[in-house]
Amino acid sequence: MKINIAQLNVKTLDINTNCSKMLDVLKESDEKTLSIFGEMVLTGYPLYNKNLYDKLYQESALCAEDICKQNKSFIFGTVVKNEDRFFNALVFVDKGEVKELATKRNLNRFDTNFSEGNGFEIINFEGKKIAFGFLDDISNFIKRKIEVDIIVACSNVLFDKQRSEELKEELSLYAKQSKATIVFVNRVGAEGSFIFNGESQIVNEKGERVALLPAFEEKTEYCDALEFLMPLKQLMLPQEEKIYQATIIGIRDYFAKNHINKAVIGLSGGIDSAVVVVLAVKALGKDNVIGILMPSEFSTEHSITDAEQSAINLGIKYYTIPIKDIFQSSLNALKPIFEGTKPGTAEENLQARARCLVVMGVANKIGAAMMNTSNKSESAVGYGTLYGDDSGAIGAIGDLFKTEVYKLANYINKEEEIIPKNSIIKAPSAELHYDQKDSDSLPEYDVLDRILKEYIENHLTKEEIINKGFEKQVVEKVLTLINRNEWKRHQEAPALRLSKSCFTTDFINPIS
Repeated sequence: MKINIAQLNVKTLDINTNCSKMLDVLKESDEKTLSIFGEMVLTGYPLYNKNLYDKLYQESALCAEDICKQNKSFIFGTVVKNEDRFFNALVFVDKGEVKELATKRNLNRFDTNFSEGNGFEIINFEGKKIAFGFLDDISNFIKRKIEVDIIVACSNVLFDKQRSEELKEELSLYAKQSKATIVFVNRVGAEGSFIFNGESQIVNEKGERVALLPAFEEKTEYCDALEFLMPLKQLMLPQEEKIYQATIIGIRDYFAKNHINKAVIGLSGGIDSAVVVVLAVKALGKDNVIGILMPSEFSTEHSITDAEQSAINLGIKYYTIPIKDIFQSSLNALKPIFEGTKPGTAEENLQARARCLVVMGVANKIGAAMMNTSNKSESAVGYGTLYGDDSGAIGAIGDLFKTEVYKLANYINKEEEIIPKNSIIKAPSAELHYDQKDSDSLPEYDVLDRILKEYIENHLTKEEIINKGFEKQVVEKVLTLINRNEWKRHQEAPALRLSKSCFTTDFINPIS
């Protein structure tokens, strides 16, 4: 008996394309092979409220009929409707005939409008007793203590910085508890903010991983799940490599699945835009990325040269469009209200919005999308301008703290200087007034990010954070800023989710 694991990058609601991918896989399998596809492989996932429409079930059923005509054996994920109830289901097809359904029992936040199912089901294939169902339900199945040869667990598991190691340990424990070989099938690719990293795998009854499909890569692999002799000794990807690959596939799929060909990025000479433009070029190609330099009267000479060097190093087309005239025109229009007042945040924000005006104007003219360059530290404390630098179609580094952005920049430069060295070593600044530095209004990022991590990712209270040795006044200021700026985060560009605490998808506070 052979197993064919199909780790595919599918597109939500593009059922015909997803069906074609499945057919391509099945053409290569024989009658003794069980091909295993992932959760919702036919429809894409998450569906949100789209599973309320009958058309989805009709199209899915027609494509499923076409697949069954191949007279092959396989397990695949799709939506199932029974009267007025909707289910997230896995379907077992034996030589072209539907034999069994496993419907998800423990529903998660993406299973909107689905009803609770029955969990794992048992099938027989080529003399092997196989349990199949969703990873969400595997713990319940193991508690039933049913002896099987193989457990097939399919689920669309989201990527985050810790999830790969956690999943490895979970599957190892489940295999030891069940005394069965576990075949786990995950999808790969991205949907909006959400990234799926693949890493489908087989774990033997001793809890040893004996097969592993690559991360962030569409792949099918044939193997015999019960005849592995040696556990794998593959090393996990370094943290920065995971983040690098995740952001690239996140950008690539966002643009491809939304039928956008080009990206426009404002280049400031700072670390954030320098990192984002590298990621965009790796994802979309240098011919599809355009940089816009928008110096103001407060821009330093090295910021302009650093931004130019970043574009030159990557070989992208770039333009220099000063914003002085746009800024002055805005001030002139607002003179009846601003006159006699001290310059401050309002004037600074006008500059950020002038830059957004330019970048969005270029993007609209050429049918491109503006990429956001804000990081998680800035979003956390509201250090950004709404309808200015907070804008964009997608935020590549919006779930990375500033210190993590520096680590990623150094990783990118590990073999050659792609990001100008000066962009990495100079003090961060928004350059909205003379000699401005981020540290003028914020704690140093090394301190800020450690406080943010304790509060946002480790969920510690103010008192617990202070007890770790941070200054009470600084902690109180940071936490106040986090809570005060929730309303702003709801209007920022969506960020690629790289952690369990991404703003607007995971870490959500009351707005007021």
